[in-house]
Amino acid sequence: MTQTSPSLTQKTAAGMAWLTAVQVGRQLLSIVSVSVLARRIPPVIYGLVGMAVLVTTLLETIRDVGTGTALIREPELPDSLASTAFWLNCGTGIIVTLLVIAFSWPAAYFFHEPQVARILQFLSVSFFFGALGVVPTAVLTRAMDFRRVALSQAVGAVCGTSSAIAIALAGGTVSALIAASLVMSITTTLMVWFLSPLRVKLIFHVAEARRILTFGLHLTGSHVMNYFSRNADNVLVGRFLGSSPLGFYQMGYMLMTLPLQNFSVMIAQVAYPALSKMSDDHARFRAAYLRTASLISLVTFPVMIGLGVTAQPFVRVFLGPKWMPVAGLLMVFGPLGALQSLTSTLNLVFNTQGRTNLLFRWQIFASISYVASFVVGLRWGIMGVAVCYTIVWLLLMVPMLVIPFRLIGLTLTAYLRALWPTAWPTLVMASIATVWLQAIRHLGIQNSLVQLLSTAGLGGAIYVGLILWLKPPVLSDLLHSISGSSSPAVRAFARWFEKFVPATSA
Repeated sequence: MTQTSPSLTQKTAAGMAWLTAVQVGRQLLSIVSVSVLARRIPPVIYGLVGMAVLVTTLLETIRDVGTGTALIREPELPDSLASTAFWLNCGTGIIVTLLVIAFSWPAAYFFHEPQVARILQFLSVSFFFGALGVVPTAVLTRAMDFRRVALSQAVGAVCGTSSAIAIALAGGTVSALIAASLVMSITTTLMVWFLSPLRVKLIFHVAEARRILTFGLHLTGSHVMNYFSRNADNVLVGRFLGSSPLGFYQMGYMLMTLPLQNFSVMIAQVAYPALSKMSDDHARFRAAYLRTASLISLVTFPVMIGLGVTAQPFVRVFLGPKWMPVAGLLMVFGPLGALQSLTSTLNLVFNTQGRTNLLFRWQIFASISYVASFVVGLRWGIMGVAVCYTIVWLLLMVPMLVIPFRLIGLTLTAYLRALWPTAWPTLVMASIATVWLQAIRHLGIQNSLVQLLSTAGLGGAIYVGLILWLKPPVLSDLLHSISGSSSPAVRAFARWFEKFVPATSA
Protein backbone atom coordinates (compact mmCIF):
# COMPACT_ATOMS: atom_id res chain seq x y z
CA MET A 1 0.00 0.00 0.00
CA THR A 2 3.09 2.25 0.15
CA GLN A 3 6.30 2.64 -1.82
CA THR A 4 8.35 1.33 1.08
CA SER A 5 6.57 -2.03 0.95
CA PRO A 6 6.23 -3.04 -2.71
CA SER A 7 5.44 -6.67 -1.95
CA LEU A 8 2.60 -5.58 0.34
CA THR A 9 1.37 -3.24 -2.39
CA GLN A 10 1.33 -6.02 -4.95
CA LYS A 11 -0.47 -8.44 -2.66
CA THR A 12 -3.03 -5.84 -1.64
CA ALA A 13 -3.69 -4.70 -5.20
CA ALA A 14 -3.92 -8.25 -6.53
CA GLY A 15 -6.22 -9.22 -3.68
CA MET A 16 -8.42 -6.22 -4.30
CA ALA A 17 -8.61 -7.07 -7.99
CA TRP A 18 -9.56 -10.68 -7.38
CA LEU A 19 -12.14 -9.99 -4.70
CA THR A 20 -13.57 -7.03 -6.61
CA ALA A 21 -14.13 -9.25 -9.64
CA VAL A 22 -15.85 -11.86 -7.48
CA GLN A 23 -17.95 -9.33 -5.59
CA VAL A 24 -19.08 -7.63 -8.80
CA GLY A 25 -20.12 -11.06 -10.03
CA ARG A 26 -21.87 -11.81 -6.76
CA GLN A 27 -23.65 -8.46 -6.92
CA LEU A 28 -24.96 -9.28 -10.38
CA LEU A 29 -25.93 -12.77 -9.23
CA SER A 30 -27.76 -11.28 -6.25
CA ILE A 31 -29.71 -8.89 -8.47
CA VAL A 32 -30.65 -11.69 -10.88
CA SER A 33 -31.52 -14.03 -8.02
CA VAL A 34 -33.65 -11.48 -6.17
CA SER A 35 -35.41 -10.48 -9.38
CA VAL A 36 -36.28 -14.11 -10.25
CA LEU A 37 -37.08 -15.33 -6.75
CA ALA A 38 -39.11 -12.28 -5.72
CA ARG A 39 -41.47 -12.83 -8.66
CA ARG A 40 -42.04 -16.50 -7.78
CA ILE A 41 -41.87 -16.46 -3.99
CA PRO A 42 -44.43 -14.33 -2.09
CA PRO A 43 -43.37 -11.93 0.68
CA VAL A 44 -44.86 -14.20 3.36
CA ILE A 45 -42.36 -16.95 2.47
CA TYR A 46 -39.48 -14.47 2.65
CA GLY A 47 -40.85 -13.51 6.04
CA LEU A 48 -40.89 -17.13 7.25
CA VAL A 49 -37.30 -17.76 6.17
CA GLY A 50 -36.40 -14.35 7.57
CA MET A 51 -37.66 -15.45 10.99
CA ALA A 52 -35.41 -18.51 10.85
CA VAL A 53 -32.44 -16.45 9.65
CA LEU A 54 -32.79 -14.26 12.72
CA VAL A 55 -31.85 -17.27 14.85
CA THR A 56 -29.10 -18.54 12.55
CA THR A 57 -27.53 -15.09 12.27
CA LEU A 58 -27.33 -14.81 16.05
CA LEU A 59 -25.61 -18.17 16.41
CA GLU A 60 -23.27 -17.42 13.49
CA THR A 61 -21.77 -14.65 15.62
CA ILE A 62 -20.48 -17.23 18.11
CA ARG A 63 -19.65 -20.02 15.67
CA ASP A 64 -15.92 -19.28 15.31
CA VAL A 65 -15.45 -17.31 18.59
CA GLY A 66 -13.20 -14.87 16.71
CA THR A 67 -10.53 -17.47 15.85
CA GLY A 68 -10.23 -16.44 12.20
CA THR A 69 -9.63 -12.79 13.04
CA ALA A 70 -7.21 -13.75 15.81
CA LEU A 71 -5.11 -15.95 13.51
CA ILE A 72 -4.79 -13.28 10.81
CA ARG A 73 -3.18 -10.78 13.19
CA GLU A 74 -0.68 -13.33 14.60
CA PRO A 75 2.97 -12.51 13.75
CA GLU A 76 3.65 -16.23 13.19
CA LEU A 77 1.29 -19.13 12.53
CA PRO A 78 2.86 -22.47 13.53
CA ASP A 79 1.06 -25.74 12.81
CA SER A 80 0.28 -26.19 16.49
CA LEU A 81 -1.62 -22.88 16.65
CA ALA A 82 -3.53 -23.51 13.41
CA SER A 83 -4.46 -27.05 14.49
CA THR A 84 -5.57 -25.84 17.93
CA ALA A 85 -7.77 -23.21 16.32
CA PHE A 86 -9.26 -25.79 13.93
CA TRP A 87 -10.24 -28.24 16.68
CA LEU A 88 -11.60 -25.35 18.72
CA ASN A 89 -13.79 -24.40 15.75
CA CYS A 90 -14.94 -27.98 15.27
CA GLY A 91 -16.15 -28.06 18.86
CA THR A 92 -17.97 -24.74 18.63
CA GLY A 93 -19.42 -25.75 15.24
CA ILE A 94 -20.97 -28.90 16.69
CA ILE A 95 -22.29 -27.02 19.73
CA VAL A 96 -23.84 -24.28 17.61
CA THR A 97 -25.40 -26.79 15.22
CA LEU A 98 -27.09 -28.52 18.16
CA LEU A 99 -28.18 -25.13 19.53
CA VAL A 100 -29.87 -24.28 16.22
CA ILE A 101 -31.83 -27.53 16.37
CA ALA A 102 -32.69 -26.97 20.04
CA PHE A 103 -33.88 -23.40 19.38
CA SER A 104 -36.00 -24.39 16.38
CA TRP A 105 -39.13 -25.26 18.36
CA PRO A 106 -39.03 -22.26 20.77
CA ALA A 107 -38.44 -19.99 17.76
CA ALA A 108 -41.47 -21.41 15.96
CA TYR A 109 -43.57 -20.87 19.09
CA PHE A 110 -42.27 -17.30 19.53
CA PHE A 111 -43.18 -16.29 15.97
CA HIS A 112 -46.42 -18.35 15.91
CA GLU A 113 -45.18 -20.06 12.71
CA PRO A 114 -44.70 -23.87 12.94
CA GLN A 115 -42.78 -23.98 9.63
CA VAL A 116 -39.92 -22.01 11.19
CA ALA A 117 -38.82 -25.11 13.15
CA ARG A 118 -38.33 -27.24 10.02
CA ILE A 119 -36.50 -24.42 8.23
CA LEU A 120 -34.08 -24.01 11.13
CA GLN A 121 -33.38 -27.73 11.30
CA PHE A 122 -32.35 -27.77 7.65
CA LEU A 123 -30.25 -24.62 8.00
CA SER A 124 -28.39 -26.08 11.00
CA VAL A 125 -26.32 -28.20 8.62
CA SER A 126 -24.60 -25.10 7.25
CA PHE A 127 -23.21 -24.21 10.68
CA PHE A 128 -20.96 -27.23 10.93
CA PHE A 129 -19.62 -26.80 7.41
CA GLY A 130 -19.12 -23.10 7.99
CA ALA A 131 -17.08 -23.80 11.14
CA LEU A 132 -14.85 -26.21 9.20
CA GLY A 133 -13.94 -23.45 6.75
CA VAL A 134 -12.91 -20.74 9.23
CA VAL A 135 -9.26 -21.73 9.77
CA PRO A 136 -8.30 -22.56 6.15
CA THR A 137 -9.89 -19.26 5.06
CA ALA A 138 -7.91 -17.42 7.75
CA VAL A 139 -4.69 -19.08 6.57
CA LEU A 140 -5.27 -17.91 3.00
CA THR A 141 -6.30 -14.42 4.11
CA ARG A 142 -3.30 -14.08 6.41
CA ALA A 143 -1.03 -14.96 3.47
CA MET A 144 -3.04 -12.46 1.37
CA ASP A 145 -3.74 -15.23 -1.14
CA PHE A 146 -7.04 -13.65 -2.12
CA ARG A 147 -7.11 -15.35 -5.51
CA ARG A 148 -7.96 -18.65 -3.82
CA VAL A 149 -10.32 -17.01 -1.35
CA ALA A 150 -12.10 -15.31 -4.24
CA LEU A 151 -12.32 -18.53 -6.23
CA SER A 152 -13.87 -20.36 -3.27
CA GLN A 153 -16.44 -17.62 -2.76
CA ALA A 154 -17.22 -17.45 -6.46
CA VAL A 155 -17.88 -21.18 -6.76
CA GLY A 156 -20.03 -21.13 -3.64
CA ALA A 157 -22.06 -18.14 -4.83
CA VAL A 158 -22.66 -19.58 -8.31
CA CYS A 159 -23.69 -22.99 -6.98
CA GLY A 160 -25.94 -21.54 -4.27
CA THR A 161 -27.66 -19.05 -6.56
CA SER A 162 -28.08 -21.57 -9.38
CA SER A 163 -29.65 -24.08 -7.01
CA ALA A 164 -32.10 -21.53 -5.64
CA ILE A 165 -33.17 -20.33 -9.08
CA ALA A 166 -33.55 -23.88 -10.43
CA ILE A 167 -35.71 -24.94 -7.49
CA ALA A 168 -37.81 -21.75 -7.71
CA LEU A 169 -38.41 -22.26 -11.43
CA ALA A 170 -39.50 -25.81 -10.64
CA GLY A 171 -42.10 -24.48 -8.20
CA GLY A 172 -40.22 -24.56 -4.91
CA THR A 173 -40.55 -21.67 -2.46
CA VAL A 174 -39.13 -22.31 1.00
CA SER A 175 -36.85 -25.03 -0.39
CA ALA A 176 -35.35 -22.58 -2.89
CA LEU A 177 -34.29 -20.13 -0.17
CA ILE A 178 -32.93 -22.92 2.05
CA ALA A 179 -30.97 -24.45 -0.82
CA ALA A 180 -29.24 -21.14 -1.55
CA SER A 181 -27.79 -21.06 1.97
CA LEU A 182 -26.90 -24.75 2.29
CA VAL A 183 -25.32 -25.20 -1.12
CA MET A 184 -23.30 -21.99 -0.83
CA SER A 185 -21.95 -22.90 2.62
CA ILE A 186 -21.03 -26.48 1.77
CA THR A 187 -19.49 -25.68 -1.61
CA THR A 188 -17.44 -22.74 -0.30
CA THR A 189 -16.04 -24.87 2.55
CA LEU A 190 -15.09 -27.74 0.24
CA MET A 191 -13.36 -25.34 -2.14
CA VAL A 192 -11.40 -23.50 0.53
CA TRP A 193 -10.12 -26.78 1.96
CA PHE A 194 -9.09 -27.93 -1.49
CA LEU A 195 -7.18 -24.70 -2.15
CA SER A 196 -5.71 -24.04 1.31
CA PRO A 197 -2.21 -25.26 2.28
CA LEU A 198 -3.45 -25.99 5.82
CA ARG A 199 -2.63 -29.48 7.10
CA VAL A 200 -4.35 -30.15 10.40
CA LYS A 201 -2.61 -32.26 13.05
CA LEU A 202 -3.93 -33.98 16.16
CA ILE A 203 -2.68 -31.15 18.36
CA PHE A 204 -4.57 -29.06 20.88
CA HIS A 205 -2.67 -26.72 23.20
CA VAL A 206 -4.81 -25.32 25.99
CA ALA A 207 -2.52 -22.28 26.44
CA GLU A 208 -2.83 -21.34 22.75
CA ALA A 209 -6.59 -21.89 22.80
CA ARG A 210 -6.84 -19.61 25.84
CA ARG A 211 -4.81 -16.92 24.05
CA ILE A 212 -7.07 -17.11 20.99
CA LEU A 213 -10.17 -16.94 23.13
CA THR A 214 -8.89 -13.95 25.12
CA PHE A 215 -8.91 -11.93 21.90
CA GLY A 216 -11.82 -13.70 20.24
CA LEU A 217 -14.40 -13.66 23.04
CA HIS A 218 -14.44 -9.86 23.26
CA LEU A 219 -14.78 -9.76 19.48
CA THR A 220 -17.55 -12.37 19.64
CA GLY A 221 -19.28 -10.35 22.33
CA SER A 222 -19.23 -7.27 20.11
CA HIS A 223 -20.59 -9.37 17.24
CA VAL A 224 -23.43 -10.61 19.44
CA MET A 225 -24.32 -7.06 20.46
CA ASN A 226 -24.07 -5.97 16.83
CA TYR A 227 -26.47 -8.78 15.97
CA PHE A 228 -29.05 -7.44 18.39
CA SER A 229 -28.63 -3.92 17.05
CA ARG A 230 -29.11 -5.14 13.47
CA ASN A 231 -31.78 -7.79 14.01
CA ALA A 232 -33.93 -6.73 16.95
CA ASP A 233 -35.96 -4.73 14.43
CA ASN A 234 -36.64 -7.91 12.45
CA VAL A 235 -37.62 -9.80 15.61
CA LEU A 236 -40.02 -7.05 16.69
CA VAL A 237 -41.50 -6.60 13.21
CA GLY A 238 -42.00 -10.35 12.82
CA ARG A 239 -43.48 -10.73 16.30
CA PHE A 240 -45.83 -7.73 16.36
CA LEU A 241 -46.49 -6.82 12.70
CA GLY A 242 -46.45 -10.28 11.04
CA SER A 243 -44.59 -12.23 8.37
CA SER A 244 -45.67 -10.14 5.35
CA PRO A 245 -44.43 -6.80 6.80
CA LEU A 246 -41.26 -8.63 7.85
CA GLY A 247 -40.80 -9.83 4.27
CA PHE A 248 -41.01 -6.25 2.99
CA TYR A 249 -38.74 -4.95 5.73
CA GLN A 250 -36.09 -7.62 5.23
CA MET A 251 -36.08 -7.11 1.48
CA GLY A 252 -35.44 -3.38 1.95
CA TYR A 253 -32.76 -4.01 4.54
CA MET A 254 -31.11 -6.67 2.40
CA LEU A 255 -30.92 -4.32 -0.59
CA MET A 256 -29.31 -1.72 1.67
CA THR A 257 -26.67 -4.16 2.90
CA LEU A 258 -25.81 -5.70 -0.49
CA PRO A 259 -23.16 -3.06 -1.29
CA LEU A 260 -21.93 -3.25 2.31
CA GLN A 261 -21.52 -7.03 2.15
CA ASN A 262 -20.24 -7.17 -1.42
CA PHE A 263 -17.86 -4.20 -1.41
CA SER A 264 -17.14 -2.63 1.97
CA VAL A 265 -16.60 -5.99 3.64
CA MET A 266 -14.42 -7.07 0.71
CA ILE A 267 -12.23 -3.98 1.06
CA ALA A 268 -11.98 -4.58 4.81
CA GLN A 269 -11.05 -8.22 4.18
CA VAL A 270 -8.17 -7.16 1.96
CA ALA A 271 -7.09 -4.29 4.20
CA TYR A 272 -7.09 -6.19 7.51
CA PRO A 273 -3.95 -8.32 7.03
CA ALA A 274 -2.14 -5.35 5.47
CA LEU A 275 -3.12 -2.95 8.28
CA SER A 276 -2.17 -5.56 10.86
CA LYS A 277 1.40 -5.38 9.61
CA MET A 278 1.56 -1.62 10.31
CA SER A 279 -0.52 -1.51 13.51
CA ASP A 280 2.33 0.03 15.54
CA ASP A 281 3.13 2.75 12.99
CA HIS A 282 0.15 5.06 13.53
CA ALA A 283 1.13 7.65 10.92
CA ARG A 284 1.36 5.00 8.23
CA PHE A 285 -1.79 3.31 9.56
CA ARG A 286 -3.80 6.56 9.41
CA ALA A 287 -2.76 7.21 5.82
CA ALA A 288 -3.69 3.68 4.76
CA TYR A 289 -6.98 3.78 6.65
CA LEU A 290 -8.01 7.09 5.05
CA ARG A 291 -7.20 5.68 1.61
CA THR A 292 -9.38 2.67 2.41
CA ALA A 293 -12.30 4.85 3.55
CA SER A 294 -11.96 7.09 0.48
CA LEU A 295 -11.98 4.10 -1.84
CA ILE A 296 -15.15 2.76 -0.22
CA SER A 297 -16.88 6.14 -0.47
CA LEU A 298 -15.91 6.42 -4.14
CA VAL A 299 -18.22 3.48 -4.91
CA THR A 300 -20.82 3.20 -2.15
CA PHE A 301 -21.76 6.88 -1.92
CA PRO A 302 -23.17 7.16 -5.46
CA VAL A 303 -24.60 3.62 -5.47
CA MET A 304 -26.53 3.92 -2.21
CA ILE A 305 -27.67 7.52 -2.67
CA GLY A 306 -28.66 6.64 -6.22
CA LEU A 307 -30.67 3.67 -4.93
CA GLY A 308 -32.59 6.01 -2.65
CA VAL A 309 -33.33 8.41 -5.52
CA THR A 310 -34.52 5.68 -7.92
CA ALA A 311 -36.26 3.54 -5.26
CA GLN A 312 -39.73 3.46 -6.85
CA PRO A 313 -38.78 2.56 -10.44
CA PHE A 314 -36.08 0.19 -9.11
CA VAL A 315 -38.62 -1.81 -7.08
CA ARG A 316 -41.14 -1.92 -9.93
CA VAL A 317 -38.53 -3.18 -12.42
CA PHE A 318 -36.59 -5.66 -10.28
CA LEU A 319 -39.14 -6.86 -7.72
CA GLY A 320 -42.55 -6.15 -9.20
CA PRO A 321 -45.56 -4.05 -8.06
CA LYS A 322 -46.41 -6.31 -5.10
CA TRP A 323 -43.17 -5.21 -3.42
CA MET A 324 -43.85 -1.45 -3.60
CA PRO A 325 -43.76 -0.95 0.22
CA VAL A 326 -40.02 -1.62 -0.12
CA ALA A 327 -39.57 1.60 -2.13
CA GLY A 328 -40.32 3.80 0.86
CA LEU A 329 -37.81 1.86 2.94
CA LEU A 330 -35.10 2.29 0.31
CA MET A 331 -35.55 6.05 0.36
CA VAL A 332 -34.49 5.90 4.01
CA PHE A 333 -32.05 3.00 3.87
CA GLY A 334 -30.20 4.20 0.76
CA PRO A 335 -28.54 7.29 2.34
CA LEU A 336 -28.11 5.39 5.61
CA GLY A 337 -26.33 2.59 3.75
CA ALA A 338 -23.90 5.11 2.26
CA LEU A 339 -22.82 6.17 5.75
CA GLN A 340 -22.79 2.65 7.17
CA SER A 341 -20.47 1.52 4.39
CA LEU A 342 -17.78 3.64 6.04
CA THR A 343 -18.40 2.60 9.64
CA SER A 344 -18.10 -1.04 8.57
CA THR A 345 -14.31 -0.51 8.57
CA LEU A 346 -14.12 0.73 12.16
CA ASN A 347 -13.59 -2.84 13.37
CA LEU A 348 -10.28 -2.74 11.50
CA VAL A 349 -9.04 -0.17 14.01
CA PHE A 350 -10.24 -2.03 17.10
CA ASN A 351 -8.97 -5.41 15.87
CA THR A 352 -5.54 -4.33 14.65
CA GLN A 353 -4.96 -2.33 17.85
CA GLY A 354 -6.00 -5.29 19.99
CA ARG A 355 -8.85 -3.31 21.63
CA THR A 356 -11.78 -5.65 21.07
CA ASN A 357 -12.73 -5.04 24.72
CA LEU A 358 -13.39 -1.38 23.92
CA LEU A 359 -15.41 -2.40 20.85
CA PHE A 360 -17.49 -4.73 23.03
CA ARG A 361 -18.34 -1.96 25.51
CA TRP A 362 -19.37 0.43 22.73
CA GLN A 363 -21.58 -2.21 21.11
CA ILE A 364 -23.44 -2.74 24.39
CA PHE A 365 -24.37 0.95 24.59
CA ALA A 366 -25.17 1.29 20.89
CA SER A 367 -27.29 -1.86 20.80
CA ILE A 368 -29.46 -0.71 23.70
CA SER A 369 -30.02 2.59 21.90
CA TYR A 370 -30.96 0.91 18.62
CA VAL A 371 -33.39 -1.52 20.24
CA ALA A 372 -35.10 1.41 21.98
CA SER A 373 -35.52 3.12 18.59
CA PHE A 374 -37.15 -0.02 17.13
CA VAL A 375 -39.63 -0.23 19.99
CA VAL A 376 -40.59 3.43 19.57
CA GLY A 377 -40.93 3.08 15.79
CA LEU A 378 -43.24 0.05 15.86
CA ARG A 379 -46.36 2.19 16.36
CA TRP A 380 -45.86 3.63 12.84
CA GLY A 381 -45.20 0.28 11.12
CA ILE A 382 -42.10 -0.71 9.18
CA MET A 383 -41.47 2.86 8.00
CA GLY A 384 -41.54 4.04 11.60
CA VAL A 385 -38.97 1.43 12.58
CA ALA A 386 -36.70 2.44 9.69
CA VAL A 387 -36.93 6.18 10.38
CA CYS A 388 -36.43 5.91 14.16
CA TYR A 389 -33.43 3.64 13.69
CA THR A 390 -31.90 6.06 11.20
CA ILE A 391 -32.34 9.02 13.56
CA VAL A 392 -30.67 7.23 16.48
CA TRP A 393 -27.85 5.92 14.28
CA LEU A 394 -27.09 9.45 13.07
CA LEU A 395 -27.05 10.73 16.66
CA LEU A 396 -24.48 8.07 17.59
CA MET A 397 -22.34 8.48 14.48
CA VAL A 398 -19.89 11.02 15.91
CA PRO A 399 -18.92 9.05 19.06
CA MET A 400 -18.94 5.89 16.93
CA LEU A 401 -16.12 7.44 14.86
CA VAL A 402 -14.25 9.35 17.55
CA ILE A 403 -13.72 6.40 19.93
CA PRO A 404 -11.66 4.21 17.54
CA PHE A 405 -9.98 7.22 15.89
CA ARG A 406 -8.41 8.14 19.23
CA LEU A 407 -6.58 4.80 19.21
CA ILE A 408 -4.61 5.84 16.12
CA GLY A 409 -4.52 9.61 16.56
CA LEU A 410 -6.94 10.35 13.70
CA THR A 411 -9.08 13.49 13.95
CA LEU A 412 -12.66 13.70 12.74
CA THR A 413 -11.74 16.78 10.68
CA ALA A 414 -9.03 14.88 8.79
CA TYR A 415 -11.48 12.02 8.18
CA LEU A 416 -14.20 14.27 6.79
CA ARG A 417 -11.68 16.16 4.68
CA ALA A 418 -10.59 12.87 3.08
CA LEU A 419 -14.20 11.97 2.21
CA TRP A 420 -15.37 15.37 0.95
CA PRO A 421 -13.95 14.95 -2.62
CA THR A 422 -16.35 12.03 -3.18
CA ALA A 423 -19.20 13.30 -1.00
CA TRP A 424 -20.02 16.55 -2.77
CA PRO A 425 -20.06 15.10 -6.33
CA THR A 426 -22.50 12.51 -4.96
CA LEU A 427 -24.76 15.24 -3.59
CA VAL A 428 -24.68 17.10 -6.91
CA MET A 429 -25.46 13.87 -8.77
CA ALA A 430 -28.39 13.07 -6.44
CA SER A 431 -29.87 16.56 -6.76
CA ILE A 432 -29.82 16.56 -10.56
CA ALA A 433 -31.07 12.96 -10.77
CA THR A 434 -34.00 13.77 -8.46
CA VAL A 435 -34.98 16.79 -10.56
CA TRP A 436 -34.72 14.71 -13.74
CA LEU A 437 -36.90 11.90 -12.37
CA GLN A 438 -39.59 14.33 -11.28
CA ALA A 439 -39.41 16.13 -14.63
CA ILE A 440 -39.96 13.05 -16.78
CA ARG A 441 -42.86 12.04 -14.56
CA HIS A 442 -44.47 15.45 -15.11
CA LEU A 443 -43.94 14.94 -18.85
CA GLY A 444 -46.11 11.82 -18.63
CA ILE A 445 -43.35 9.20 -18.94
CA GLN A 446 -44.58 6.56 -16.49
CA ASN A 447 -42.65 3.55 -17.79
CA SER A 448 -40.58 2.38 -14.80
CA LEU A 449 -37.77 0.92 -16.90
CA VAL A 450 -37.33 4.18 -18.80
CA GLN A 451 -37.40 6.15 -15.56
CA LEU A 452 -34.80 3.88 -13.97
CA LEU A 453 -32.40 3.65 -16.90
CA SER A 454 -32.52 7.33 -17.80
CA THR A 455 -32.12 8.53 -14.20
CA ALA A 456 -29.38 6.05 -13.36
CA GLY A 457 -27.59 6.80 -16.63
CA LEU A 458 -27.74 10.56 -16.12
CA GLY A 459 -26.67 10.31 -12.49
CA GLY A 460 -23.80 7.96 -13.29
CA ALA A 461 -22.54 10.18 -16.11
CA ILE A 462 -22.63 13.27 -13.88
CA TYR A 463 -20.80 11.53 -11.02
CA VAL A 464 -18.11 9.96 -13.19
CA GLY A 465 -17.65 13.21 -15.08
CA LEU A 466 -17.20 15.21 -11.89
CA ILE A 467 -14.78 12.68 -10.41
CA LEU A 468 -12.62 12.58 -13.56
CA TRP A 469 -12.68 16.38 -13.76
CA LEU A 470 -11.79 16.91 -10.10
CA LYS A 471 -9.29 14.03 -9.93
CA PRO A 472 -9.55 13.55 -6.14
CA PRO A 473 -6.57 11.94 -4.35
CA VAL A 474 -8.41 8.61 -4.10
CA LEU A 475 -8.02 8.13 -7.87
CA SER A 476 -4.26 8.57 -7.67
CA ASP A 477 -4.13 6.24 -4.68
CA LEU A 478 -6.15 3.67 -6.59
CA LEU A 479 -3.90 3.97 -9.64
CA HIS A 480 -0.78 3.66 -7.50
CA SER A 481 -2.10 0.48 -5.87
CA ILE A 482 -3.22 -1.31 -9.00
CA SER A 483 -0.02 -0.34 -10.86
CA GLY A 484 1.89 -2.45 -8.35
CA SER A 485 -0.19 -5.54 -8.98
CA SER A 486 1.45 -8.74 -10.14
CA SER A 487 -1.56 -9.46 -12.37
CA PRO A 488 -1.03 -8.58 -16.07
CA ALA A 489 -4.73 -7.85 -16.49
CA VAL A 490 -4.73 -5.42 -13.57
CA ARG A 491 -1.58 -3.68 -14.84
CA ALA A 492 -3.17 -3.35 -18.29
CA PHE A 493 -6.20 -1.70 -16.69
CA ALA A 494 -3.84 0.62 -14.77
CA ARG A 495 -2.19 1.74 -18.03
CA TRP A 496 -5.60 2.55 -19.52
CA PHE A 497 -6.73 4.26 -16.30
CA GLU A 498 -3.60 6.43 -16.28
CA LYS A 499 -4.92 8.23 -19.37
CA PHE A 500 -7.50 9.86 -17.11
CA VAL A 501 -5.53 10.11 -13.86
CA PRO A 502 -1.82 10.87 -13.85
CA ALA A 503 0.12 8.51 -11.59
CA THR A 504 1.42 10.01 -8.34
CA SER A 505 3.22 8.57 -5.38
CA ALA A 506 0.99 7.39 -2.55
